[in-house]
Amino acid sequence: MTITIIQPFIAHYREDFYKSLSQKIDFDLFCIDMPNKDAGFKVSNQINVSWLPTFKLGKYIFFNFLKKEILKNNIIVSSFNPNWITLYFLLFAKFFMRKKIILWTHGTSVLNGFNPKHPRDIIKIIFFNLADGICFYTNNELKIMSQYLKYPKLFYINNTMNVSKISETSSSIKDNKASLKRKYGISSSRVIIFCARFIENRREDILIDLIKNLSNKDISFIIIGDGNTKPDFSQFSKVHDFGSVYDSKIKAELFKIADFNFQPAWSGLSVIESLANGVPYLTMKKSKEIPQCVEYNYIKDSMNGFIFESIEEASELICSISDKDLKTIKDFCKESANKELSLEKMVKNFYNGVNSIN
Repeated sequence: MTITIIQPFIAHYREDFYKSLSQKIDFDLFCIDMPNKDAGFKVSNQINVSWLPTFKLGKYIFFNFLKKEILKNNIIVSSFNPNWITLYFLLFAKFFMRKKIILWTHGTSVLNGFNPKHPRDIIKIIFFNLADGICFYTNNELKIMSQYLKYPKLFYINNTMNVSKISETSSSIKDNKASLKRKYGISSSRVIIFCARFIENRREDILIDLIKNLSNKDISFIIIGDGNTKPDFSQFSKVHDFGSVYDSKIKAELFKIADFNFQPAWSGLSVIESLANGVPYLTMKKSKEIPQCVEYNYIKDSMNGFIFESIEEASELICSISDKDLKTIKDFCKESANKELSLEKMVKNFYNGVNSIN
């Protein structure tokens, strides 16, 4: 069986997924929309893709779904983007073309959540019910939407990264924490890392509040990431700003130094990267003001991370948790990531889901 997959583009962190998937199923991969430079995605150059010509009308995108290259396979798996107008035509036309359509989706909106009475989500439900299958990122979103989806087969993949590769790189670092601190000029007894691109809604203002709140404590911060909303950290003597880091060894060394990973909002794949490195993930409780991605649901409060109501609560935990309790949580982070969030499981879930619709 060969399937057609349509994605906006292939990010570098998706390379291992497609390489592993190619061992289980043949697929033709098409892309239609390069990311905005400000988004900070590193586009893969290792995965063979065919780029489809598109026509853009403002934020709306059209492409020719009647191309024989797309229609040669019986199953078409497409990323769901409400601005891809062609998808709606494809969902109606599938009945005449005798194709099966699987929509690959977060399910719920990071910013708006899911409200079955809102016109935006009513339209989503209607079109989702025209599909043959819905591939959700996580089980949480499947559970939220399942009662409104009566016709398509539903499955989830447990969206993740190559956890085993991250863990192996981490384990390959032979220098101990003390020597790594000396190497990078960090002297504080406890270290908090922030590793993500600075984008709108990531609430860097809360990160700054935490830095200020802990300024008189024996705590340093490591910053990995750039972006349009990045604050000026030069004013803080115990903040070590490394900018963007793509070298896996350097990143693993910096994570080995860290006791916690703090990202106030928009917690996505950074959750998995943190857990795979054995670093507890700290964030703020999801709300209208604190948007969180679907991977937020991987955080098990007090087991592999902590979810806070306030900066004061976060500061208290960071300062008061014992080394023994912290080690227990760190050990569980890596163990649970390898067990529950493996890339092999994601590939298997995707393959089984597609196979169930064949």
